[in-house]
Amino acid sequence: MHSVSDLTTFARKTLGDVPPRLVGASTAIVGDHVYLFGGRLVTERRMVSDMYVFNLKTFVWTKVDNSGDPHLPGPRYFHSMDLWNNYLVVFGGMGYKAGALTVDDYCVLDDVRYYDIAQKCWLAHTATTDASIPFIPRARYAHLSSVSGARLFVIGGQDLSNVWLDDIHVFDLHLQQWVHRRAYPRHCGTYRSVAVASPWRVRNPQEEDVHLPGNAGTRFRSPNAQLPPGEAPCTSPASMVHLPYSAAPTPEFPNEILLYSNYNFTDVKRELEIFTPIPDEDEFAINDRSASMGGNALPPGLRFPTGAVLGNHLILAGTYLASSYQSFSIWALDLATMQWSRIDPGSTLASGSWCRALLWEASNKFVIFGNRNGSLVDDYNRRLLTWDHIAYIDLEAFGIYQPPQLTLDIAAQELGLAAFEERIFADFEIICDDERRIPCSRRMLEERWPWFREQRTLYLTAATEALKAVSPPGTSVPLSLPDGAGPPDGGVEARPDPRLTPRTLKMAEPYPVVLAFVQYMYAQALITPLQHAPAVLSALLVLSSTYDLPHLQSLVVHAMHRALSAATSVGVYEVATLCNCQSLQIRALKVVMSSSRRPGGRSRQDRSDPSGRGGSRLQDSNGHARPRGMSESVRPLGGGGGLGGQSRVVNGG
Repeated sequence: MHSVSDLTTFARKTLGDVPPRLVGASTAIVGDHVYLFGGRLVTERRMVSDMYVFNLKTFVWTKVDNSGDPHLPGPRYFHSMDLWNNYLVVFGGMGYKAGALTVDDYCVLDDVRYYDIAQKCWLAHTATTDASIPFIPRARYAHLSSVSGARLFVIGGQDLSNVWLDDIHVFDLHLQQWVHRRAYPRHCGTYRSVAVASPWRVRNPQEEDVHLPGNAGTRFRSPNAQLPPGEAPCTSPASMVHLPYSAAPTPEFPNEILLYSNYNFTDVKRELEIFTPIPDEDEFAINDRSASMGGNALPPGLRFPTGAVLGNHLILAGTYLASSYQSFSIWALDLATMQWSRIDPGSTLASGSWCRALLWEASNKFVIFGNRNGSLVDDYNRRLLTWDHIAYIDLEAFGIYQPPQLTLDIAAQELGLAAFEERIFADFEIICDDERRIPCSRRMLEERWPWFREQRTLYLTAATEALKAVSPPGTSVPLSLPDGAGPPDGGVEARPDPRLTPRTLKMAEPYPVVLAFVQYMYAQALITPLQHAPAVLSALLVLSSTYDLPHLQSLVVHAMHRALSAATSVGVYEVATLCNCQSLQIRALKVVMSSSRRPGGRSRQDRSDPSGRGGSRLQDSNGHARPRGMSESVRPLGGGGGLGGQSRVVNGG
């Protein structure tokens, strides 16, 4: 019998120019591709400088033909490779001595090499071996590396005699020179440690003073202006909900490097330190968070760990070997609570040899290369890396994902909401299913709602043709299409949605849902309490799917993940299934099953709730259903059917 965890992971056989089994090769993900460079062939004990590229969508390996590249680096293994801008940056490793006669004439390297991804070529090497230049590191292999901003951090490693090199070096990737060195009191290397950073910072507006100054309702109107009869008060900044979001790093919020180490595997010691670059300096601060880590279970000793940072989580993976049990183990550390949890990939990784894990950030997936038919212990003992199969783990199904980015900054979001609530440039109305009208700006809808823009274009085109048909020859028709819109494509005649008129659009949704939808259009965010009501979120997810609004969908899914609980899990599962949000669907299903196994399960009231939203609906003073967070002043939904009207949304009538 399969478990829910089996839904989170699948494996595929790789195709094309599959790389041979290698020792000490380095990998990096660029967009939807994995780049593999170097390593040592197992059968011939010979190091190579081959480059392979793997397409994560088609499962195909391609070997790069670099035979004519005059700047091709020498063969090496146990080097490092990091992505910076559009370059792969390779440092160090073990290679061959100049003029080596046998495959055992080793040396360690200290060069920094750039591979131009767009041009598919290596850049000329700029030597930095002059001992008079400060901060140049000793040659090393099996070290750690990570990029923060335009700085490459090289941490630890070993020399040719396998002596630990306990220091940290910083390389300026723009200037192409070493700019800092710092002694480090611990041993670090690929066998026991991993250093990772994210190209994004997750920022929490609730911890920053980012609100628009001034009082609600006075952004555009006079402070003494009276509200029109029946108009609800404007949303106050104190009641707004700003969820964490992803942003590019800044000097004030730089990329931090997380260094995790584990050792003494019979009695595992775990250490976590965070390197924070100091603005306008080559220095960095080190914050030891080892004592803060906790959880119901902690990671075992992992050999050759790999990792990544996704959202607010550190992902850790590696080979776990015990006398009676061996596995490729995956763990996640919530960086907000500092609590560890295990990522259960189900039966997919239960057998075979899995060795190299990477983060596919664009899809919130963790990918692992290996061989489904191999032996984990045998391959570990020989340090083998195999590339015959790949497993994909859906991290979002575990609540681990990169939060959406902002399209407008916080102040602009609040200003947009104020423009809507204060009825600025309101020349259009949306009519809800109970005939209530919401004034708004037609121009704003055209710019931010592609479906509306298309329907307006169809409507004006049809109106223009009708006027031409009844006008005398040579008479100009004074109708213009929305800015940037062209005439409809040829072929089958397209007709405008019959719900659209020159001044109104009828929508089949209840007033609270349409209100929340228009609030999003103005703010390009979900910031009002109404928008975060569970039932309203469900309806907004349906609208985002119906009208193909991926940004709205990403915001709603983000809000649903944040608010997911036993009380809301059934409703979230249903709407996620309807809208094909598979990751959210799986996570909601896990919450449903987890809550059903608890003593007592759901309450009688929950079980009798026909909406299946488990407490996401309230009753107004007349006994009508209304979404949580809705004001008593909002009239009950038509027909007493709650927000069920969401299922009546149609695209194009």
